[in-house]
Amino acid sequence: MGVMPQNQVEWTRAFRNRAIQDRVPLSGSLELTSRCNLKCVHCYLGPQEDQWKKREQEMSTTKVLSVIDEIVESGCLYLLITGGDPMVHRDFAQIYRYACEKGLLVTVFCDGILVNEAILALFDEYPPQVVEISIYGATAPVYEAITRVKGSYPRAIRGIERLLDAGISVGLKTVMMEPNKHEVVAMAELARAYDVSFRVDSAIFPCLPVSDDSPTALRLSPQEAVAIEFAAAPERLEKWVEFIDDRRGADYGKAVYRCGAGLTSFHLDPFGHAQPCLMTTQYRHSLEENSFESLWRNELVQLRSLQPRAGFECNSCEMQLACSTCPGFNYQENGAEDVKSQYVCETTNERWRAIQLHRSRNTRSETSETVRT
Repeated sequence: MGVMPQNQVEWTRAFRNRAIQDRVPLSGSLELTSRCNLKCVHCYLGPQEDQWKKREQEMSTTKVLSVIDEIVESGCLYLLITGGDPMVHRDFAQIYRYACEKGLLVTVFCDGILVNEAILALFDEYPPQVVEISIYGATAPVYEAITRVKGSYPRAIRGIERLLDAGISVGLKTVMMEPNKHEVVAMAELARAYDVSFRVDSAIFPCLPVSDDSPTALRLSPQEAVAIEFAAAPERLEKWVEFIDDRRGADYGKAVYRCGAGLTSFHLDPFGHAQPCLMTTQYRHSLEENSFESLWRNELVQLRSLQPRAGFECNSCEMQLACSTCPGFNYQENGAEDVKSQYVCETTNERWRAIQLHRSRNTRSETSETVRT
């Protein structure tokens, strides 16, 4: 992918700034179903047996299409369709097609297993921005120990390859955890072999809404998480340095929420609720009783005015640009948005040390090169 022309960069920045100024719901995620064809050990939705029992509680397809009309009318441009696995939904194709025909730029999150000829034909007619596929191992034993579905690994690989063969944009991602930590680098190599992007994350959090924190037992230590993160993608260190240098000194304010939740982004769950983002389950509101526009203009904006309690150090921390924390994550883990996740904080400390060490090595290398010349 080439470098974006400067005039396009400036236009994009101005467009997003205007969306922030006018508080336009530019991007949203639609959790089409909480059901999945896998039973992953770390899933924040909890046991899949429970999710399949909720099938009758999901929005009807007619309602989903109506909500898509509403978000488009309110200014949405980017839509993520996710799950569970959204392809489990019997009307996935109809809903995906409708969203594309309404002018939305659609991304799909799935496991790749349910990609078939009909899906390939659909994506050929209406290409997604990207199909992001979660992989949990580079070998069948590791992958299937996490997904708990025999035979799922070769089917996932087949789905990935079918999409690539069809010319569909694909990205891979994984969650680092104890059962797969020794294969994260191999997963990154697999992504490089396919010439696709690869994202890695160590953020395993309790089931939503807060009820069961057992998935957090699968977390890696912060030291392991950061070491593997950079082993899988060494170039990330330089990108972190560039990111921090580019934003150093910027004023992000002191509010609790400083992201896009409720400002330019939103989340829709399978059961007819809108909320500022996936994690903010405490701000969930019914789309049966209210229009999306009404919720966006009134209820979903309320979290933007929240101020942290005295002593909340995150907004003044020098490491905040290298931190992946969020108030919603804090709430799910601690029951309070302005009480930091100790795990995320310790992981950030490790990442910050690695970034500063990399910066120091770069400086020494540049100094040495200057001396030689």
